[in-house]
Amino acid sequence: MTTDPDSSLLGRTPGLPESHFVHDGLITKHPIRAVALAALRPLPGQMLWDLGTGAGSIAIEWCRTDPGCGAIGVEQRPDRAEHARQNAANLTLPGQVTIVESDIEKALPQLPDPDAIFIGGGLTASLAARCVDALHTGGRFVVNAVTLEAELVIGQLALDHGGELMRLEVHNGDHIGALHGFKPLRMVTSWTWVKP
Repeated sequence: MTTDPDSSLLGRTPGLPESHFVHDGLITKHPIRAVALAALRPLPGQMLWDLGTGAGSIAIEWCRTDPGCGAIGVEQRPDRAEHARQNAANLTLPGQVTIVESDIEKALPQLPDPDAIFIGGGLTASLAARCVDALHTGGRFVVNAVTLEAELVIGQLALDHGGELMRLEVHNGDHIGALHGFKPLRMVTSWTWVKP
């Protein structure tokens, strides 16, 4: 893993390879992460909630875009929260990323107001509703889903609020014996919305 808290070695463009993060395999893959960050549109001085943060990759890449950006990652699992803390220490400036180890919905009342919200895990209809309410006008909300249950919530969000609904598929080059071919990653359904 490369340590690069000031972005001088790896740059500020989102989509760092997974090899730069400590993780257990459940991490937003770099092409999907780059698309999510483009939709979140980080701006200097703004705050992101990264809910179900896992390895913290979205929060970290948000903060790497500008030294004035801040992020709070909420993660229920202690091992993943520790990975996110290690990654933040290695890849962002001190104090840019705060990791809260908690059930997501219990943590929300203690969090500062967000300018953008990303949910990568733990999506429920009640959590989505609370996030919609928490955003101010112009706030960005991006939700990625890989499960049918989360897709159902995303579908309802799109029907209720509009926004942009996408399915993203990435296929990586891989070996097939002595030959080569493409191996698909898990398909991601994404919903992006800007609060009017």
